[in-house]
Amino acid sequence: MSGIDRLGFGCVALAGLASPRRARDLLEGVLELGIRHFDTAPVYGRGYSERLLGDFLRGKRQQVSIATKFGLPAGQAPRLPIELAMGLNALRRRLRSRPTPAAARPASDPPSAADAEPPPRRIGRAEVEASFDASRRALGIDTIDLYLLHEALPSSLEPAAVDFLLKLREAGKVGRLGVAARGSRTLALTPSELADWDVLQYEYGPAWPQHAELPDRFPSMTHIFHSCLRGVARDGNAAARTLAACVSANPRGRVLFSSANLAHIRDNVGALRA
Repeated sequence: MSGIDRLGFGCVALAGLASPRRARDLLEGVLELGIRHFDTAPVYGRGYSERLLGDFLRGKRQQVSIATKFGLPAGQAPRLPIELAMGLNALRRRLRSRPTPAAARPASDPPSAADAEPPPRRIGRAEVEASFDASRRALGIDTIDLYLLHEALPSSLEPAAVDFLLKLREAGKVGRLGVAARGSRTLALTPSELADWDVLQYEYGPAWPQHAELPDRFPSMTHIFHSCLRGVARDGNAAARTLAACVSANPRGRVLFSSANLAHIRDNVGALRA
């Protein structure tokens, strides 16, 4: 794959745009730039991200690959029409962006036990099956190209859930199975724990130097990097150079990035064409 072919677009911010039309325009611009892989999840925008991507995919399914996820509680289904929900979210963002007088700012509290990472939970077959069916309906597709365990490790899955996932892949309803967890969690895995899995998706780049060993630790897996631009200066060409370096470091995998600004996306993609 070329540099552009190995990029993927993260759809986490779609539901934060002002309207479905803005989301469609952004996705159309990304597709026109040559990016053909789109990554979403049921928890992005409380389900709206999958729906927005699904609307965009009508008539385009054969042009793209789609990744979505399971394993995080979906929460209560949104009750508002998508147009109204996106408009309200945009209004909230504008209100939050207004500067707050120093005297009115709350003091920072020290970290508490509530801030700690929650203990792992067990994920059963019924939960996975319901999530899979809901994602296919929201996306309007029959086959999910890449189905990712979201912020959990394979040990959290009950045996019946693993069996269900393997049967989905065998039946062609899922192309590949993957684990999308924090790189710090993935570092603790062993090859035997990933024997049934095809893909690892995790943070990579200047902010995550300890994750640079993961491709060599799991050479048989396809690796997908994300959050590559965390902490990278946005001035000049630093972001584009960093993205290009991450693509170069992952010759058999993909690099995800996300932005709601199509001009920034064009700049970064342009660096890979140069």
